[in-house]
Amino acid sequence: MPSPLRVVWYTDPHNVWCWGCEPAIRRLEHAYPDRVEIEVRQGGLFEDFSPIRDQWARMSGGRWKDSVRAFFEAVAAHHRMPMDADRMTESADDFASTWPACIAAKAADLQGPEVGRRYLRHLREAWCIEGQGIHRRSVQEALAARGGLDVGAFRDALETGAAEAAFQADREACHEARVTGFPTFEIRRGDDTVRIEGWQPWESFDELVRRMDPGLEPRHLEATGATVQGLFRRHGRYATREIAAILGGTDDDAEILLEQLEDQGVIVRRAVGSGLMWEAVEEIPLGSRPETEEARGRGRPSGGPP
Repeated sequence: MPSPLRVVWYTDPHNVWCWGCEPAIRRLEHAYPDRVEIEVRQGGLFEDFSPIRDQWARMSGGRWKDSVRAFFEAVAAHHRMPMDADRMTESADDFASTWPACIAAKAADLQGPEVGRRYLRHLREAWCIEGQGIHRRSVQEALAARGGLDVGAFRDALETGAAEAAFQADREACHEARVTGFPTFEIRRGDDTVRIEGWQPWESFDELVRRMDPGLEPRHLEATGATVQGLFRRHGRYATREIAAILGGTDDDAEILLEQLEDQGVIVRRAVGSGLMWEAVEEIPLGSRPETEEARGRGRPSGGPP
């Protein structure tokens, strides 16, 4: 068997365009197991957010949060991953830098790459779906506990500087690779490298991966309720677009399967901004289950990007 393709993802937990790449990552994980290896490097989007905040405040007559909210909503409409722009904006009062979240991601990564990627996903969900301030140490530790990490080792990595040193090594790798924005991806096979700069839909990743390795065929997953239920046993939360990516189908077809599982009481929808997340019932936090038919109907995706 040929060596796996190596996908290097230069990213930042706060970057909302990177959140839009999650369907592509899910697709690579499920459709090409053992044939694609994913490596994550934290680049650090903003060391100091103050100049950006000041610029937006000047442009908006002091209403910088309105500018941020409009930006979040525009990005979500484009990549079609659910985002709660209101809650995200509300948590930004004490936000000064994306670096603390990057360092927390590296603290988790020191417990193993799979642990690190799982924790990075928790950071992204906490920020984009729940509007939590992932720049705060208390939130970072709570997510580590919820994700089953060794919280003591996580704290030690933060307090001893080991996580920061790993983050700075990632930043140096970004510099050497001349990465200037996020997301950036490098797909490597031996001496051959292809770069993707900026957000692209999962379909573009699929095409590029198979162009790099014409013999690489995605693992076929039957588009059935049983298949989707199995996915929720692995991860308790998916967006419609992620299920579509994993199955290699359309968002509409994925939503039909998800609604069938909802009718069976297996999963439940959660309105997030103008989109939907779907959650396994046993993993739903208290207070988040819709109580009425009206609540169930809120947040149905209105379609693709303008």
